[in-house]
Amino acid sequence: MQPLDACAPDEVRERRPRALKRAVNETRVDPRVSAAGASAPTAALERERLTLLEHVHAGLDSVMVVLSLAWIALLVADLVSDGLPRSLDIAFWAIWALFVLDFALEFSIAPSKRSYLRTHWLTALSLTLPALRVVRAFAALRVLRGARAIRSTGLLRILTSVNRGLASLRATAARRGVGYLLAATVLVISVGAAGMASFESRASLAQEGVSGGRPLDGYADALWWTAYAMTTGATHQPSTPEGRLLGWLLSLYGLAVFGYLTATLASHFVGREREDAGRDPTD
Repeated sequence: MQPLDACAPDEVRERRPRALKRAVNETRVDPRVSAAGASAPTAALERERLTLLEHVHAGLDSVMVVLSLAWIALLVADLVSDGLPRSLDIAFWAIWALFVLDFALEFSIAPSKRSYLRTHWLTALSLTLPALRVVRAFAALRVLRGARAIRSTGLLRILTSVNRGLASLRATAARRGVGYLLAATVLVISVGAAGMASFESRASLAQEGVSGGRPLDGYADALWWTAYAMTTGATHQPSTPEGRLLGWLLSLYGLAVFGYLTATLASHFVGREREDAGRDPTD
């Protein structure tokens, strides 16, 4: 079974009130034109379609969240095992087909196609990645084996899948506080470790022609390396370009998380001090 080279849409799981507001603003008609009666029916139709689009978002949001989580699990399994069994491969294509249908439905309803594509360009891009499995078929025949574009596709899959998972968490989280941050960190570590296990495996280093590099032996080893890189620093430098870039992004995310936690704790203690200072000493 060949590994997957496709990504499902990233943003179709997330509620997009800001994007919808921008779409509403872009489709508003000049009041002077509406007063003349020339574009009033068109403006009314566009408002109806935007309302329908909002209802579609609300109705399919929970389903897309579940599918996104399933997609993340399939991605991790695919990267770690270097391919999926037939049953899971069928599940992958079924989920991808549902994502395509969801995107096609939203695109057909959206009154401004250009505005919709501008705000969902990453979704449209990720839907085209399954076609790259044809490229992998040529790679299997040693026509394009070792091509940089093929290996870079795996990194793109990881980044877009992490974005998809974070969008699902944002859609389900009532507040984007510490709880959301912890869930997002678990997601990043899980997917990032799968990517490092794939890029820095012994087979990948041999294909890259790296001699003397230190490979990651399995998902457990990659999980430890990823957690270590996000907290106190990597134990060793990755050997492949994709591994180095992914490792740098993981370290950058770790710094951002610790910065957020530090600011949250500081804000908490400062607020407590202000409350204590504002209390009446006689109370």
